[in-house]
Amino acid sequence: MEERIWRAAGCSYLRPFPARTGISARGKSRRLERALSDFGAEHSFRRSCQRLQEHYGFELNATAVRDTTLRQAARAAAHLEAHYAPSFRVLSGTGPAYVVAEIDGTMICTLPAGRKRKESRPREWKEMRLSAARAQGGVETCYSAGFHTVEEAGRRWGHCTRDAGWSLGSHIHVVADGAEWIRLQSQEVFGDQAGLLMDFYHVSEYLAAAAESCRPASPRTWLRTQQQRLRRGATAKLLEALQDFVEPATVSDEEAPVRAALRYLSKRLPYLNYPQALARELPIGSGLIESAHKHLLHARLKQAGSAWLPDNANAMAQLRVIRANRQWEHFWQTHKAA
Repeated sequence: MEERIWRAAGCSYLRPFPARTGISARGKSRRLERALSDFGAEHSFRRSCQRLQEHYGFELNATAVRDTTLRQAARAAAHLEAHYAPSFRVLSGTGPAYVVAEIDGTMICTLPAGRKRKESRPREWKEMRLSAARAQGGVETCYSAGFHTVEEAGRRWGHCTRDAGWSLGSHIHVVADGAEWIRLQSQEVFGDQAGLLMDFYHVSEYLAAAAESCRPASPRTWLRTQQQRLRRGATAKLLEALQDFVEPATVSDEEAPVRAALRYLSKRLPYLNYPQALARELPIGSGLIESAHKHLLHARLKQAGSAWLPDNANAMAQLRVIRANRQWEHFWQTHKAA
């Protein structure tokens, strides 16, 4: 489009067309910013340019897509910060009987800010904590994520659990891998309403490693037997089976899988109540959070060869959380076009 620019005595130039139409150079409508952010949150910025060409028939460079996406990601972070500002302990009187709540961390490749040079900037892996909650029998999951402290991650865990339906009468079913910070946050956030269960797959990994020493001839059969004992609640028999094959003290921990399994289980006996969870039709594995890692964080933040500035990675996680939490429409209703 050609534009005529006028000069006047009081100013160097006049641009009547932008003033009358509200269109500015390099400006973008809300519809375009929404499309760019949608593509940029899902694909690499270069791939997003191709998606824009395919669906809308015109081109923008990757820098324009990047700037728009990260600007909206920063707005998403502020949007969620306001959402998490009130206390999560104000609960409804009615809600589902059980809410499944899980939390875990994943490592994201980051690099420090600065101009690109011939020497590559040092890369650092930082832990991003992700939480997920879903009412028993429900299909919609609520999430929170970010480079947060343990305390802040726990607070946001409480918010997403409340968004999933946590009420005064609900029991919070927490499945975890045994990390101490998760157990402490479960107690701090949910109190007596929560019950902690060790992830069955994680426990099975310890038993699988020990199976080679306990029954070298048929380790898979031995493992299945111990898994059946866990499901029945026969934990004492499982510990006895391990005790008979514990390595001598002279063997290092790295070469003592039976000792490691026995130590792991002995310290977590109160959290191995699989019969109760199965009777209540509650999950005994952490599939909820493991799948969330893949589709919510890894799909965009852990693409091959990618590294992020920490602030950009955190903001992008918030943008993807808004999409996953079905807040996308409300997020754009509050947007003012650039």
